[in-house]
Amino acid sequence: MRKWSLLSIPYVELHCHSGFSFLDGASHPEELAVRAAEFGYPALALTHHHNGLYGSMEFAHAARRVNVQPITGAEVTLRDCFPGVEEPEGGHHVTLLAETPQGYANLCRLLTEAHMGSERGDTRLALPSLLELSEGLILLSGCAQSPVAAAMRSSVADGEAFTRKLLDVFG
Repeated sequence: MRKWSLLSIPYVELHCHSGFSFLDGASHPEELAVRAAEFGYPALALTHHHNGLYGSMEFAHAARRVNVQPITGAEVTLRDCFPGVEEPEGGHHVTLLAETPQGYANLCRLLTEAHMGSERGDTRLALPSLLELSEGLILLSGCAQSPVAAAMRSSVADGEAFTRKLLDVFG
């Protein structure tokens, strides 16, 4: 049985934005891949805002050239998290990572649905849609604008109930 220490577990950034996340990232995807390799990261996730996979293919090719495993993902804005409760101005955010080819396909379908079902400039995905197409996806909820954080601000019981809903779907 292998014993791990904190020093032997490699760091992997799972929420990174390039210049394709306007006003939130500045580096080119290729620069991020090279820098990740310099830091010794075994992998790096590129997860842009604005519900898209902007620069992901370019990043994947660059990461492979420097022996860094590219992780494809997106920061997605949700709606309909709490029926009957007014949505915050910027919406609720979750980060989705494609773990499998099916997850990548589901991520693409979800992003398409979000764009097709929203007003231009305010793209949001309905939470029930995410819960239906979760296979092969990893959900990160660490953002301060996540629905988990919103539920926790309401009450511990609401936070636990919402987290349980996500755990039942995503594991």
